[in-house]
Parts: sequence; structure tokens; C-alpha cells
Amino acid sequence: MLSPFEFRQKWDPVKNGKLINFSFVDLEEVSLSTEVKMFLIEAGLPESASPYLEFRTSKNLSFKNYNNSESIDDYFCIGTTGAGDFICVKTSSGNIVYLDSGNQNREVFINSSINQFTECLLFFSSMIDKAIETNGEDAYLDNNIPSELLDWIMNEITRIDSQSLRGGNFWNVELEDLKNE
Repeated sequence: MLSPFEFRQKWDPVKNGKLINFSFVDLEEVSLSTEVKMFLIEAGLPESASPYLEFRTSKNLSFKNYNNSESIDDYFCIGTTGAGDFICVKTSSGNIVYLDSGNQNREVFINSSINQFTECLLFFSSMIDKAIETNGEDAYLDNNIPSELLDWIMNEITRIDSQSLRGGNFWNVELEDLKNE
């Protein structure tokens, strides 16, 4: 599993943008495991990452939750998807999820842990780099990604977190969209 130090070492801030770190104060009263808190403090998260994700350190990133089975306290919001859905750490499990605002804030699984999530971000970034090397600067934007590269990223994400590619989960949907466009 990717450690906070390894993530910081592997993330290229020049190419991919800077990492932002959470402060102890931001996380002091949040019901997250020590492991998750330390990852957010020591490694941080990118300000933005593909596929169209943005992250914030402020605990003031607030949201309303209309999910009948969960309360707002069950989630610690860390960012948003390109569609404006909140990306959260589920406090009870440490799972990374997003709340689908177009579907009554239904919880959609992303990864089993913050470590696995950040490792997937690294591999997704690498996939984009390889597509650009092969098919030019607009390869990702034009969805011009070689099928063997899509197979490679699917295998890597499965290796990192086998649950993440189950039907309807975030990475499954993202990669299927790339395959089908």
C-alpha cells in the first residue's frame, strides 16, 4: 500500500500541480482514523487531478446530504468531481466515495482507502502521459487512448483495489466511458 511519503515522492508537482496538505487543526475533531488523518497531513492531495477532480483542505467545504440512510457526519468532504459531486472519506470505513447529486446524493464507491485512491490517481496520470506520448498533446481530451493502454490502466487499478472496477463504481464508469467514446 502506498505510504504518504511514497505518494509525495511519486507525484510530480511541476507536471501535475502542487499538493495541498491538511492541517492538524482541520482534522482534529473529525472522526477519521489516525492513518487517514496522517495521510492527509503528511502527503496531502493534489489541488486538481485527472479525471477532472478538485480537492480542498478546508473543513468549511460544506454540503447538504439528502441520503436517507446516512447523516452528514458520516462523511468528511475532501473535494469535488467534475460534475460538482462531493468526494468524501466515509468516516466509518475510510472508503473514498462521492455523493451523486444527480441521484439524490447516492453514495458511489471510488476506493477502499485514501492510499489506494492516491495510487489510482498516480496511475491515471501516468496513463494520460503515455497516451500523449503515443497520440499527441490532446490524446486524453480527444479520447484518443490506445486500447492496450486502457487495458493496462484497468489491470493496475484492479491490482490496487479490486472493488474499484465493479459495475457502477467511479473508476469503472470513468474507464468504460474512455473505452466507449
